[in-house]
Amino acid sequence: MPELPEVQTIINGLRQTVMSKTISSIMEKRQGTLIFGEDINICEFGKIESIERRGKYIIIKTSKDLKLVIHLRMTGKLIYEEDINNSSAYSRAEIIFSDKTKLIFDDVRTFGKIQILMINEKIKSIEKLGVEPLSNKFDVKYLENKLKKRKAPIKNSLLDQTVIAGLGNIYVAEILFRAKVNPVIPANRIGIVKLKNIVSETKSVLMEAIKYNGTTISDYRSVENKTGEFQNFLKVYGKKTCECGAEIMKIKQAGRSTYFCEKCQR
Repeated sequence: MPELPEVQTIINGLRQTVMSKTISSIMEKRQGTLIFGEDINICEFGKIESIERRGKYIIIKTSKDLKLVIHLRMTGKLIYEEDINNSSAYSRAEIIFSDKTKLIFDDVRTFGKIQILMINEKIKSIEKLGVEPLSNKFDVKYLENKLKKRKAPIKNSLLDQTVIAGLGNIYVAEILFRAKVNPVIPANRIGIVKLKNIVSETKSVLMEAIKYNGTTISDYRSVENKTGEFQNFLKVYGKKTCECGAEIMKIKQAGRSTYFCEKCQR
């Protein structure tokens, strides 16, 4: 699933390719991909005025007081095409622009969705999201307050989107490795020094991943249909041997694979 750096990379690409374009139509290729709000009444989609991110959601706002809320889920991709006649093997919806270019919503496993809503319509899943990890609001005080009553392992707690928005399995593994925190320790037992490490490494890892256009393990591609490069800099996720020489452990936590080094992460 695309995590924060991948979604931000996609947004950076969208701002370069489709910002200020006028949407002439949105074609649904697979039923259930488009979800319309209760009060929606579309005569015109209008011109794209902003493209923002909240957690793993892409939010496109238009001049007609509409917003497109896109969640890529497991395998969703947005591919910009200058030739309106081109498509993709797993096209689920296509946003057609007035200049005859288009944005293809490609999704192999079909879990992704595009919601089309009025600008002020609220979305419960977004309203419940925690702090943005690259914002100034994400600091040691915030994290300490969020974790003080949580007995679940620290890794599970950091994956909770109501705690921190946008983190996923790959980046939490890297963050905890660099912060030298064992992923199975209960969240409420993490001391202040290691909380500071987690905050610092969260910002550092995410910024580095955005710099390298995200991580491609399987399906993720940018708007230009290119792979990310941060997988070449991963230190623990998917590895067998730590840089210290010890074996990388692999366990299951809440149904997800956790990679860590028992020697480095105590």
